[in-house]
Amino acid sequence: MTTFFFMILLLLLLMIGTFAVLSFVFVMDSIIRGHDIPTTKKAIETIDKIIREHKFKSGNFYDLGCGRGTLSLTIKRNNPRLYVYGVDFSTVRIFFANVKALLMGRKINFLKKDILHLNLADADIVFTYLWYDVMPPLELKLRKELKKGAVVITNTSNFPNWKPVKIYDIYPEKKDFEKLLVYVKDL
Repeated sequence: MTTFFFMILLLLLLMIGTFAVLSFVFVMDSIIRGHDIPTTKKAIETIDKIIREHKFKSGNFYDLGCGRGTLSLTIKRNNPRLYVYGVDFSTVRIFFANVKALLMGRKINFLKKDILHLNLADADIVFTYLWYDVMPPLELKLRKELKKGAVVITNTSNFPNWKPVKIYDIYPEKKDFEKLLVYVKDL
C-alpha cells in the first residue's frame, strides 16, 4: 500500500510540475512575443461562412500569426480539402500548435517564420489577427504578392489604404470588440 501511495503522489507531483512549467512557458512567451488573443468561436464560424460564400472548397488558407493553432485546426476540420498553413514567429506557439495537430490527427503545415518574409503568391485565403502597426507593411506585401481573387480576412485591425468589400460585426452589442473585415485582391 505504501508503494502504491508513493507512486500516486509522485505522479501527482509530476503532473503539477509539468503544469507549472507549461504555464511559465506560456506567460514568458506572451511577455516576450506579445499578445496571443484567440479568435472567438463566433468569429471562426463567420470565417467558415466567408469561405463558403467565396466558394473555396479547396485551395491554400494561411493563418498569419496563428498562435497555438486553434483557428487553423478548426478551419481544417471544417474544410478538409483546404491546405492550411499556420504561421507564427514564436517557436513555443508553433511547437504547441504542432502538438495539438498531432493529437487531433489533422495535417496542417505550421511554420515558424516572419510573415513579412513569407511567400504568399499561392494563397487563396489569408487570415490575420495582428497588431495595427503590422498592417501597413502587410498590406503592401499582400497587394503585391496575392493573385487576383484572393481573399484576405482581418480580425479587428484593418489596412490603412485597402477598402474592405464587407465587414462582419461579430458582437454588435460590444462596440469595436471583434469585427471581421474582408478584402478581395483586384476586385
